[in-house]
Amino acid sequence: MTQVNCGDTPADAGALQRAIDSSPSGSVIQIGGTCLLDRGIVLLPNRTYTGANRTGTVLKQDAAMPYVLASSAYVDNSATTGSPLAIQQLTVACSGRGNTDGIIIMNWQTDVQQVDVSNCGGDGIVDTSQTPNGATIGNTSVNSRFADNFITGSGGSGFRVIDRGNSVTDGYLLDNRIADSGGDAVLMDNAAGWDISGNHLYNDSSDGIMANRLYGTAISGNYIEDFASRRTAGQWYGIAGTVQGGNGSTIFGNRIFNDLGETGSATHIYIGITSVNGRSGNIAVNGNAIRGAGPRDVALSFSAGAGSLTVAAAGNVVTQVGTTARHFGAVHLSPGS
Repeated sequence: MTQVNCGDTPADAGALQRAIDSSPSGSVIQIGGTCLLDRGIVLLPNRTYTGANRTGTVLKQDAAMPYVLASSAYVDNSATTGSPLAIQQLTVACSGRGNTDGIIIMNWQTDVQQVDVSNCGGDGIVDTSQTPNGATIGNTSVNSRFADNFITGSGGSGFRVIDRGNSVTDGYLLDNRIADSGGDAVLMDNAAGWDISGNHLYNDSSDGIMANRLYGTAISGNYIEDFASRRTAGQWYGIAGTVQGGNGSTIFGNRIFNDLGETGSATHIYIGITSVNGRSGNIAVNGNAIRGAGPRDVALSFSAGAGSLTVAAAGNVVTQVGTTARHFGAVHLSPGS
């Protein structure tokens, strides 16, 4: 084990980075106290980074920086994903300045749990296949798990997946709290194979969950409150997804409400699904509870785009919306079996 004790001084960043750089593969980096950071910290793979607890270890931004924590594969513009690492039981406290991201990961089988990320000017936690120089890794970056984190006050999205290729798939976003984001609570370029379940998303300025390229994806048991409630124009979603062909996805058991009410001419769509790339999409939307706040609200919206979309929708409880369900294009409603 490598022990680093911070003293809330300008020397903390250098001491922490030196400890990481000199640690052998397989190390546990135990961090204590408040670390005053005048630069972002680069995390090497095959290590566990752990604090005393959420309040006992605080990594505090104290200068302009692109990130507070980032994996070395990302920082070094690697052509391939990094090896596994874990981050747990600490707080990343951004200053709200600029576009600083809290945590940026470009590693497979990453585990981030029991971490608080607050007031980052950019996104809270980012899982990416794109390097700082704009290149995209050439292999998969799968099986990562983000669980029991509290992400609040992000200027961008709370949780973000950046993936122009097809690398960042088959992950887990479980039991997180994401609040007061300036953008979407959850924004995913690629949600293929992901399990997005048990999250509490509230008072986020834009969409609750925007999950693109659904393919064998599960979105379940999420509690989404007051998405885009302050928006006075435009179209906003509690859960939105674009569906690829092939393996179907499920959206079930979610609770989506706008108890704060709505103003202006904005349209709030509680679940909206679109088939993309001219393909035949398949999705089951079952057992969700939706409570709207105005006559422009739409509970369920399904669009086939240039292809087709088969939807099994049943058992959804819908109240206080202007439109319960609407369909565009070749949408085929199935009772399921």
